[in-house]
Amino acid sequence: MNIRILKELNLRFILLSVAVLALFTACSDKEEAWSPFKSQASLVQSAIGYDETTVTGKTSGSPTLNWTAVITEGSEWCSFSQSAKQVSNSGKVGSNFTVYVDTNDTTSSRRGEIQIKFTDNYSVTLNFTQYGNGDNAEFNRAWGEQPEYREDADFVYKTYYTTLYGSTRKVRSYSICYDTEKLVSQWVAYPLHTIYMSPSVSRTNAWSFDNTPNPTIPQSQQQDIVNGAYGNGDARGHMLPSASRYSTTATNEQTFYATNMMPQAYDFNGGSWASLEDQVRTIARTTSDTLFVVVGTLYENSRIINKNGRKITRPSHCFKLLLKTRSGNTHKSISEITSADDLVSIGFLYENDNDSEYTTFSEAAVSVAEIERRSGFTFFRNIDPSIADEVKSQKNLDDWGNAFK
Repeated sequence: MNIRILKELNLRFILLSVAVLALFTACSDKEEAWSPFKSQASLVQSAIGYDETTVTGKTSGSPTLNWTAVITEGSEWCSFSQSAKQVSNSGKVGSNFTVYVDTNDTTSSRRGEIQIKFTDNYSVTLNFTQYGNGDNAEFNRAWGEQPEYREDADFVYKTYYTTLYGSTRKVRSYSICYDTEKLVSQWVAYPLHTIYMSPSVSRTNAWSFDNTPNPTIPQSQQQDIVNGAYGNGDARGHMLPSASRYSTTATNEQTFYATNMMPQAYDFNGGSWASLEDQVRTIARTTSDTLFVVVGTLYENSRIINKNGRKITRPSHCFKLLLKTRSGNTHKSISEITSADDLVSIGFLYENDNDSEYTTFSEAAVSVAEIERRSGFTFFRNIDPSIADEVKSQKNLDDWGNAFK
């Protein structure tokens, strides 16, 4: 190769290198303008009970930035300090913040507002609600599993709390809508996560009346399941399964309360229903986000059974409803999610008879909307109203991996 051709090739290489460098620089500038470290802030929950005293917020974005937060509404009952009134706070991006709130002794809900500004000039307004201390105050929570409150003279709403293994912090275990006329809960709603099932204590078989307060349900208005099953071939069917509360002995004992039991055909209880319970726990063990579950009863062709002189309405059908985030790793509360694509739901409905022992998951699958229509209840009430209908219309087994194949 002669010297002239070699020089031309070298020159072309240099020019190409300069062009590539210029292109790379231009792309780099463009990517800098679309930085993945966009400043963001959110609240862990957007609604709290009348007696809850903290609201936690999260910030994210470039770690080189700072944020400043100001309480712009509710400053008379909210503060960034537990010991003094403090309406402003600041910190590095990536750090969380806590707003301390007074208990709400009125019967009306009230609204808090926090404005957050970042040093890159991005700002956001965060709103939250604290419910009032009314007749159904304990029921008004932002929990993902929570159904809508429905007024009925025979209904008692109650939440059971517990402490989990290695912790002294009180957490909810499950909530009920107990029917004092039927002596069976209309529904039992609960969160399911690995922390509720580990480290796996032994089943207690602590069959008992629920004698706990807030509110107290008289023994005369509960099933007498303490000294054995119903005597008509029905099993004492757990609504919240015992195996879903194996964290501590005390937590497991709560699942044996009479208020958590339904008369359930024996073969069905140990067959397809038990298989469904197993698969639901498998799903909960494989997701970081909480799985939300509602178990309930229908009375479309029910009958009365007598147990130790107490008349119990035997449900004609049993159902289980599930709701979770699609990715399973959002670390968001249900009320924070605004896209129907980010949530998945499904229901399973069975006739309460021994013929249901071998009912398949595909045969039992229904939408949450279908159970709402047949039961008269509204479930998963904390889903954003703009996406609730779309989410509740789902019943796609494929959304749940191999759990129901």
